[in-house]
Amino acid sequence: MRTKKLLYGLIFILLTGTSCNTYKKYTYLRDLPITGPDQEIEKKKSDYIIQPGDILYVRVATADEDMGEVFNPFRESPQTYTWIRNESMYYLGYTVNDEGYIEMPVIDKVQVAGSTLDKAKEDIERVAQKYLKKPQVILKMAQFRFTLLGEVESPGIQNVYDNDINLIEAVSYGGGITYNGDRREVVVLRSTKTGTKTFKVDMTDKELIKSELYQVMPNDIIYVKPRRNIAFRQETSNFLFGLGALSSTLTAALLVVRLGL
Repeated sequence: MRTKKLLYGLIFILLTGTSCNTYKKYTYLRDLPITGPDQEIEKKKSDYIIQPGDILYVRVATADEDMGEVFNPFRESPQTYTWIRNESMYYLGYTVNDEGYIEMPVIDKVQVAGSTLDKAKEDIERVAQKYLKKPQVILKMAQFRFTLLGEVESPGIQNVYDNDINLIEAVSYGGGITYNGDRREVVVLRSTKTGTKTFKVDMTDKELIKSELYQVMPNDIIYVKPRRNIAFRQETSNFLFGLGALSSTLTAALLVVRLGL
């Protein structure tokens, strides 16, 4: 009887420990506090810095309709927004060249690379004021895209029409992290004007929501690593499969030799 109780106790401890460990591995933002309506978690977001190769949507509003048509390649109609949300932006948006400029009708070149969207908007307005009376500029990223790789349901390039995306939303665009994915081993590759920075992110850590890395930037590459035990299991399976195939081949060869075929 005593042996049975000890055995049941060990099984209970094993199952409880496994359950807790599994919970920690698969829970996003684990133990995130519930703020309620009267509190909030401070949001930290770095402003995106425009880089060569970015495509911008620029619209210059002016009372002069003729000049407005010169500045704006898009016609205002119910169909406009559906039309400009596809590859047409590649041809009709303003691409930042290698020197960091966009080339606009009439006002020629405007330096935007190295600036935030707000700063670039102010610079375009200042240049436009030389040719237009009280121009108003609308400036957005024409293409906000990021890449999902590794253990997500649908890896690939994601094009979204929202300039404010966080990591939880980003992996949701790819169908979420798979069972094999390690939520504590997510790597973010982020392009800068001088090169690429890499960051390791633990998506189970509640402190992530307070980090600047919580926000996704245009052209980020998000790679979800496989869990180590899954990778080991796969390698072991491949090894055993190869060993089995080799054993079968050797058995067949020995049989042929014995039969004298």
